[in-house]
Amino acid sequence: MLIEPIKLNNIPEAECEVLNLDDFKINPDEDIPEPIPILHTWDERGNLLPIFTEDNISMIQGKAKSRKSTFIRAISTAVMGGKFGVLECTYRRNRMAIFDTEQGAYHCSRAVKQIRQLSGRNVDYYKLAGLPVSSKKYLVETHLKQNPDCGFVILDNIVHFLLDFNSSTESSELNEWLIKLKGEYNTHICVVLHENGSDIGNGKAKGHIGTLLENTCETIIRVEKDKDDKGQSIVSPKAMRGLEFNPILMQVDYQGVPYLSWYEETDKPKKMRL
Repeated sequence: MLIEPIKLNNIPEAECEVLNLDDFKINPDEDIPEPIPILHTWDERGNLLPIFTEDNISMIQGKAKSRKSTFIRAISTAVMGGKFGVLECTYRRNRMAIFDTEQGAYHCSRAVKQIRQLSGRNVDYYKLAGLPVSSKKYLVETHLKQNPDCGFVILDNIVHFLLDFNSSTESSELNEWLIKLKGEYNTHICVVLHENGSDIGNGKAKGHIGTLLENTCETIIRVEKDKDDKGQSIVSPKAMRGLEFNPILMQVDYQGVPYLSWYEETDKPKKMRL
């Protein structure tokens, strides 16, 4: 069944097209395979628990200075190197890219060098701080077009892909852009977003874009400083479509190198042995 284009206000006629309704209909007789896991961990019985999968979107959230960027380095090391702490990656398209919209050249350089030191591979790391929103989007799409083997992308911080993070229209357009990218390039897009600053926020991701992403993402991970020991952070699943993994303890040495292990709430805080 062909549907003639509907003329809508403020939409150029060139963007209208004839759509075939049958192209979007799900066939119950068709066997569609499960999304391929990119990063996973295990439960107490050794069963695999996917965290990120192909053709999906995820979010890492936390308050300022909760060590979200440190956890990104841990994730990147696991994806690029195959294993890091309690995280493992057996994904073949394990080339990845990080688009950093906040840090300066020095800290970006430290991050990319640390990932190479820990994983033995170079990650495609881009410093986009200060660029217009349109330029940031253009560079992300250009990388994906030029690198079809890139199966994992991190956008840190997604709020800098907006002019107004409380704009419902702009946030909806960004959310649709992410959905379009992950489907068109069959990649996983992991976005990073701050939480509301005060305790009243109750762990809610920032702005209207945060609300939209909470509905879109297959996995939402929260990073927060340990209340009993501010020198370490706890990484926990806030929401997942699949089975949730147990909280992870993230400790950091004097060089900023992360160490991951299972978090046991009943244990008293222990100092990391280096």
